[in-house]
Amino acid sequence: MIKSEDDTRVLSPAELLSWAEDNTRIMRLRTFRDVLPGGYMAAMAPALVEWRASNVESDNPFVILRNLNYGGNPLEKTTTLHSVRVQLDAIEFAELILVPPPKSVGGQAAPWLHVQLRFVFEAGKEPELLNLASSETGTDARIPDLVLSWESWRNPEKDFNVITAMDEAAYGLSQRAYAGPQRFLEDSLHGLEWFSYRFCLPGGKQGLTELLKVTLALGDGVARHTLSNLLQQNEADWLSHAPPSEDNAQIMQQWQTLQSRAQFSMAPDDPSLNLDAEQSSYQTLVRSCATLSRYTVLVTAHRLINQGYTEGVVTEKLPPPTLHDPEDWMKDAAKTNLKGIFMSAPLALRYILRHPEILPAKIPDELAKAGLIESQGGKARETVYSHKNKRPYGPDGVNRL
Repeated sequence: MIKSEDDTRVLSPAELLSWAEDNTRIMRLRTFRDVLPGGYMAAMAPALVEWRASNVESDNPFVILRNLNYGGNPLEKTTTLHSVRVQLDAIEFAELILVPPPKSVGGQAAPWLHVQLRFVFEAGKEPELLNLASSETGTDARIPDLVLSWESWRNPEKDFNVITAMDEAAYGLSQRAYAGPQRFLEDSLHGLEWFSYRFCLPGGKQGLTELLKVTLALGDGVARHTLSNLLQQNEADWLSHAPPSEDNAQIMQQWQTLQSRAQFSMAPDDPSLNLDAEQSSYQTLVRSCATLSRYTVLVTAHRLINQGYTEGVVTEKLPPPTLHDPEDWMKDAAKTNLKGIFMSAPLALRYILRHPEILPAKIPDELAKAGLIESQGGKARETVYSHKNKRPYGPDGVNRL
């Protein structure tokens, strides 16, 4: 059943083109109602780099990032997407964030956690919302941090299911961008805590900049594969959902312009930053939030080493950046249950034993042993954020309202 009182609404080419061609526009969406042709939720649109308006090689490198989630109301089921100007060399620190389920599933600890990356910016150099940047009314246009999160991209009728996602055909893949306070609010409403691990990458500020550039390039590349494929496959949908006032020729022109914009990229020409079109779907074991976040950090570390930044890295403990391909048995496993996957399925257990890095809880210590995360007593140093105790945005928050 659709999770809204309203029927789904397919966004028209004219609406999407108007959004795509103006960096100062915001898009306020009904989270479970508004969809793209083909059925993907518009609210889950991936972060895209507006390459034409960005400059990543200047003395003050920056990107214009589209589809930043900020200001929506999860109780009202609305999502608001912004464009934001991000100064790449102004990162104060970055964190790996693990988000466990509320307590347990079925009375036992769940074998998965959500994994995301958080970038906190220097005071006065925070990302700037473009729709407010030129305001002369005293409006605060800045946000303190970015959270980048790999998620399954699906239609409103589909809940995410970790077992169903064993079949890579079940869900698309989207790297979503949030203002940190928005994401923390939404997680807090679900009773979730953030387990945070601070990076200590070689190169200092350069290392943090490189991590953000790699993260955005990977997400942008996957997004453009998905959007291009979506546009190519759903020409008939564009026409069938057109407003009566628009003729087919006009719609086709808009559709072709969107297709051209989706394919345009100026990402670095590095194979490790350009996943194949076949790798643009979510998969529980090989392309999850955990495996892709880990891959991002390892790609960054190896790129920094190649640039001559090696301080603090324990090279003999540094794994290569590798994403594995799904195995044939995984599609069949999508028809079983959680116990079958993680407790009794011999093929699944053998795969996990061969690739323990797919388990999110193991990632912080693995990266700490390689010198990429701050450590204490041989373990990754952990900070826990929650709305009841230590908060990432100061001690007051809702207590002062």
